[in-house]
Amino acid sequence: MVRVLLINPPIKTQMMGVLFENMCEPLGLLYMAAVLEQHGIEVGVIDGVGEELKHEELENRIAEFGPDVVGIACMMTETYSDSAEVARIARRAAPKAKIILGGHSASFVADKIIENLPEVNYVVVGEGEYTFLELVRSMSNKSSIRRVKGVMYRNNGRATFTGVREPVQNLDELPFPAKHLLPQNARYGYFLYGGYKIALKNLSGIIISRGCPFGCTFCTCTAFSGRKIRARSAENVVKEMEYLINERGVKQIFIVDDNFTAFPKHVMEICRLIKERNIDVSWFCEGRVDTASEEMYKAMANAGCWLIFLGLESGSQQILDYYEKKTTVEKGWQAVALAQKAGIDVVGSFIVGAPIETEEDYQKTLDFIKRADMDVLNVSSLKVLPGTELWRRFEESGAIKPSDWDKYFEIFDVFDGHSKEKIRRWMKTAENGFYRRPGYVVKEIGRLFKRRRKLLSYVLQNLF
Repeated sequence: MVRVLLINPPIKTQMMGVLFENMCEPLGLLYMAAVLEQHGIEVGVIDGVGEELKHEELENRIAEFGPDVVGIACMMTETYSDSAEVARIARRAAPKAKIILGGHSASFVADKIIENLPEVNYVVVGEGEYTFLELVRSMSNKSSIRRVKGVMYRNNGRATFTGVREPVQNLDELPFPAKHLLPQNARYGYFLYGGYKIALKNLSGIIISRGCPFGCTFCTCTAFSGRKIRARSAENVVKEMEYLINERGVKQIFIVDDNFTAFPKHVMEICRLIKERNIDVSWFCEGRVDTASEEMYKAMANAGCWLIFLGLESGSQQILDYYEKKTTVEKGWQAVALAQKAGIDVVGSFIVGAPIETEEDYQKTLDFIKRADMDVLNVSSLKVLPGTELWRRFEESGAIKPSDWDKYFEIFDVFDGHSKEKIRRWMKTAENGFYRRPGYVVKEIGRLFKRRRKLLSYVLQNLF
């Protein structure tokens, strides 16, 4: 029987403006593991991030497992070098194994990986559950790889693609992620709050939908998962929540979708079922500002939601239009106010460094931050990633070359109009202005008692 080992690489890369630090399990790998198990294939999972593994430990673990196939996550351009290093480690530890890369980043540069990383045999392009399953079966049966849609492979030294695979349309047909394959010592729930690392205990992630119709110029989601949002049924979602709580002792759930609030009626149906079944769980999510409503946020709060991450991006309408956010500054104000009125804490996420951004635009963002009075601020520099419209524009201008496929670019790396020093100053000024406001801590403590806010509770527990 074929033995498959799936690996989430240990991450050495340091990224500025990152809010999450190992927030939840590698759900993509765990979905693939669940599908493999469902079809009788022996599979193991190593989470180099959650287990905080060093490379030497990882090599020993791979050799001990003795895999025939090694699947490696390559999710971000920033961490491609980490995935490539794990491929080299896997080749040493399991010389005869077939090595496969997959994930967001790998999908956009699959041909380059095949041409430049000899340790890798195949790259899964796009959503990987059934592509990976069929690829493993093909290797086991020694049948032609060409029949497996969604694979980039090496053919006489050239990268060859088998063709696009359509994404899974009915997400309910997928088994729940195989979280039972993770070791007990894997740790999740870490994010940064005002420069401090905060741990949310007994946390697990869940995916409710895939796809995004909006096409923001800096985001890879649309290119990877398509413009149509495919959502699991409310019944299926709540069933997984019950499993996590009753079988795995989960107390906190992070809904990782980019577009969880895209369909308010669907959100409210999930909330209704949570209340109807007396499910006792705290959860948090991400959401778009243009779907905000008092009715939806109240339903979410009553069903256990205590925190929402809003992609506000900028206080300047000109910048929002440049990013093709298809929303407005005013809707951002309203979303923050409505969430807080419902008793939900707000993390406001902003990006600085759009090529057209001026000091005046930046000042509008500072004004927004002061006026909106959010609970947590996350400011990052603009990233230019393969698969995005921004990458295409800079490639057309010649600022990005074909040989740059494996590079991690912040805006100042490819655009002369913004220096690294200016972008860092913009980020730091915004953060200091938010967290060092007079009376900020006093006001937050007051809010703690007024609204029984859980976020500040976690901060106080970890600081004192």
